[in-house]
Amino acid sequence: MKRESLVIQKKILKTIKSNSGITMSELERKIGTNPASLKRHCEHLEYLGMIKIRKEDRTTKLIVI
Repeated sequence: MKRESLVIQKKILKTIKSNSGITMSELERKIGTNPASLKRHCEHLEYLGMIKIRKEDRTTKLIVI
């Protein structure tokens, strides 16, 4: 069953709020979304000013603004 983008983005925001500084790979496992889709959703949320994507060495961390 395909989930809607809004449902996935709400789940991403809720997870990042409860785990500030979570990495993309951890978020991918918690949400159950493939990496390309997760990256696209996170970039959209960053564009809207809801989260901040911070790249540190080889890891990407997500923070709610």
